[in-house]
Amino acid sequence: MSDKSVSSPQNRLYFLTFVHLVVDSYATVLPHLLPLLLTKLASQTVARNSLAGLLISVYSTFSAFNQVIFGWLADRVRTVHFLTLGVVFSAVSLSLLGVVPSLFLLMLFLVIGGAGVAAFHPQATAQAATLARQGRGFGVSLFLTGGNVGRALGPLAIMYLLVYRYGLESMVWCMIPGLFVAFLVPKILGPGKRIETLKSPMPAQEVIGAGKRRNLWQALRPHLYTILVLYLIAVLRTVTTVGLENFLSLYLDERQYSNLARSGVIALFIFAGSVGIMIGGSLSDRVDRYRLLLFSLLGAPPLLYASLHSTGGLFLVLLFIGNFILSSSITVNIVLTQQLLSEHESIASSLMMGAAWGVGGLLNIPVGMLADRFGLSNLLDGLAMLPLATSILVIFLKRAQR
Repeated sequence: MSDKSVSSPQNRLYFLTFVHLVVDSYATVLPHLLPLLLTKLASQTVARNSLAGLLISVYSTFSAFNQVIFGWLADRVRTVHFLTLGVVFSAVSLSLLGVVPSLFLLMLFLVIGGAGVAAFHPQATAQAATLARQGRGFGVSLFLTGGNVGRALGPLAIMYLLVYRYGLESMVWCMIPGLFVAFLVPKILGPGKRIETLKSPMPAQEVIGAGKRRNLWQALRPHLYTILVLYLIAVLRTVTTVGLENFLSLYLDERQYSNLARSGVIALFIFAGSVGIMIGGSLSDRVDRYRLLLFSLLGAPPLLYASLHSTGGLFLVLLFIGNFILSSSITVNIVLTQQLLSEHESIASSLMMGAAWGVGGLLNIPVGMLADRFGLSNLLDGLAMLPLATSILVIFLKRAQR
């Protein structure tokens, strides 16, 4: 393969998608590890679910909120090092979770690993949007799908091949694939070179803010209300998805599911989200995005609720379809915000991914406390029905857009 074909926009998009798969394989290992880490490090005097909520929030805060900072930097310094160091920090720090001797070091590695995840995502997402030849929705959804496939299958492979066979300490070997991919990043994207934004063919109605580049506040001010509503929708949807990912793992552990079966259910839940993102992203280029958003928020809760009160194959099918529908509108928030902030696409991506996931993750502290007070089953029921309340915001969003 020639150098020209390797560096073509299409191949760069595929490579970014693969790197996203690798990064998110590390980024989502915590839900699988939570029961094991709590057994190893939690004292008898600490409420188990509250501590789980704290760990989730610490990791989410640094993996999500820092994306806003890195997004701001990425709009000014388009260097490949954001991507390279993001892969290195996430791979090394999150692979060391299995050998930490104390709760303090566990939180420290979650902080460092979260910062690595945050460094990678904003610039990589903006590049995916501009590299796609089939449309922005396709580019973002393909990139996000790669990450979600990694989130679903990567931790499952780590747990099955190493942790469940050889113990938590074996996780240190997981950093090797990540370090190898980090070595490839500058080779393919160009060592130390500025990453120029490539022009992607966009429909004329999607080109907003053409002309002289405005600063962030000038670009944000005319659309502040619309972006705020989009942000709130993303936050509340994240509370459901992150809460179900993590606390469903603890719930299944309490119900005496085997480690492998528990990880399999979590992987299925996340994989359903990846399929929903891919199909929803493609649909967002063809159908009314507001209807797609409303459909996902209204259609998912009954299925998720029913799954939590089912068993066997029906439980798995309903759980899969529920998260598939809920995740189908994730790309909508990102693309709409990128259109509104067309001169600051990395920040737009970080708002709908990083900042939204950060607040959604922080809210897992009170979510954990509620689980200790009312029980995990009642908590999961509430999380499943939360998107119904969130759907009301679509009315305000449509009104703001008019």
